[in-house]
Amino acid sequence: MLDVATSERAAGQPLRAVRPATRRLAGAGSNLLLVANTNASGLNGHREIVDRAASLLRSFGAFVETRWTGSAGELDEFVSEEERRIVLIGGDGTLHAVANICGHKPEVALLPRGRANNMARALGVPLGLKSAARLAVQGIAHPIDGIAVEALGRTMTALEGVSVGFHAQARALYRGVNSADTAAGVAAAVRAFTHFEPVSLALEIDGESEVRRVGQLFVVNFPLFGPRLSVAPGADPGDGVLEVVELDAGNRARLARDLVLLKRGTHVGNAGVKIRPARQVRLAPDGRSPVVADTTVLSPGPVELAVRRRAVQVVGPGR
Repeated sequence: MLDVATSERAAGQPLRAVRPATRRLAGAGSNLLLVANTNASGLNGHREIVDRAASLLRSFGAFVETRWTGSAGELDEFVSEEERRIVLIGGDGTLHAVANICGHKPEVALLPRGRANNMARALGVPLGLKSAARLAVQGIAHPIDGIAVEALGRTMTALEGVSVGFHAQARALYRGVNSADTAAGVAAAVRAFTHFEPVSLALEIDGESEVRRVGQLFVVNFPLFGPRLSVAPGADPGDGVLEVVELDAGNRARLARDLVLLKRGTHVGNAGVKIRPARQVRLAPDGRSPVVADTTVLSPGPVELAVRRRAVQVVGPGR
């Protein structure tokens, strides 16, 4: 199994809200690097949004340099040796890319322009551009954990979580489609629902092994995952503990019910729903079942997961 740092919350103890860490306050006159993701669905190449963001940051007292990126390689080049606070215009995928950059990871502030913005919502980052820009200049950086994912020799860091079952099947069908294409996403979900079958998998949680048959299983670090599903409402992305969320969903009727509850966040405590804290998880689904880490569809096979402490520093409100 992957090594994991010591947890700050023992398995079985109550979940806590996200705790702040005391980092430097950016303050007036800060030197910021504004990075715009040309692939973010909320930008679509509109330079006026980026220009307005830069203007707002300057209005709060920051010196701003702007750069555009369309790939993880370009982002790595910009960020890996950067000492300035990075301001990212984009969505969850942009922050995911930063977490997977090797070497130095600077403080990162978010100006949310994605579709779901799950991580911004969980961390208290405003969705409005002006309010988010103020926070980017004046907020405090919090260390956020990731999930170390190892699958068939490939290693990566997920931030939101890992999925196997219906959601992963729909995401696999959606792969390669423009993420802003809502109709294609709905079509993929409908197709996955029509052909839905529960997944058999070997599951190991903190050394305890079992064989399960589930409609959906998530291993998450954030409360929200995927298309804004409230998978683990009490999850804390900074506490060193993952949440394993299991839905029995043995048929399409149960699955439909569970999906509605997931969207509302009212599934917790219901029959057929099991939530367990974990530090290390190993998944080995049957050969037909894909596994998704954040939005990446992994090759079929066993997947090992562990907490990656302080994977990225994200600016949020001080508390």
